[in-house]
Amino acid sequence: MTDLLPYRDDADDVEVPLLGGDVSDGIVRRGDTVRRPRGPHSPAVEAYLLHLERAGFERAPRFLGIDDDGREVVTFLPGEMGGRPPHAWATDEDVLVQLGEWLRDLHAVSRDVVLPDGVAWTERAQFPEVPDVFDVPDVVGHNDLTVENALFVPADDDPEGPHRLVGVIDFDLAAPTTRLLDVATTLLYWAPVAPPEARPDVLRDLDAPRRARILTEAYGLDRSQRLALLDVLAQRFARSWYAMRHAAQVRGGGWQRMWDDGVGDRIRENEAWFAAQRVDFVHALG
Repeated sequence: MTDLLPYRDDADDVEVPLLGGDVSDGIVRRGDTVRRPRGPHSPAVEAYLLHLERAGFERAPRFLGIDDDGREVVTFLPGEMGGRPPHAWATDEDVLVQLGEWLRDLHAVSRDVVLPDGVAWTERAQFPEVPDVFDVPDVVGHNDLTVENALFVPADDDPEGPHRLVGVIDFDLAAPTTRLLDVATTLLYWAPVAPPEARPDVLRDLDAPRRARILTEAYGLDRSQRLALLDVLAQRFARSWYAMRHAAQVRGGGWQRMWDDGVGDRIRENEAWFAAQRVDFVHALG
């Protein structure tokens, strides 16, 4: 399908590497576009971006075609990412509201995504050691709404003041999922669901259960859904260690670097912290 959408370049455009992500090898900006290497997942993701465009969903990249080097071409979204480490303004509770609303709006147009003939989602890996987090998906989700993938502009003239969400990038992990799992994944980064000593300094003193309540209410989850989210988080933690090891073994690159840098140990530490703090999450979300 996407091979029918060749993209012709302006010869005067200069390519600038885009850095900052864990698995951003080979991603460049060229003019008003972003180029990234394609993989087995790309045709489905590209079809999904076209679906979002047809649905009138804004604040996401537009898929433009395939360039002469065989790379995926999407629109460049202007804005400043939440930061690595996060900017202080990215911890504002109003940012959580905006993220919850963005995710809700994405899911609203992602319930019935029909892929073109010959295009399919990459099969979701299964691990005999743990059950999957869901049996049947109910949406196509972003699945990677990290601080680095959210773009903002100042709400006024103060670059250190409140910011407005203008888009979310990096749909490489977009795939069928459930609403609760996509929300849970978002909370991992934005609550965050991690022990304070393991967080960046600006996140260290944040009240994660309270922040989880703010984002989930903005999304529109009711009390029973908010409490069910805690089981989803626990199940996701149980699966994540195996999923990350699998990605390192199969995909290599940045995934292998993260594994070598100890991401498996951090997953176990975060899982243990969440289990110990779960009663606080119950009180906040109940």
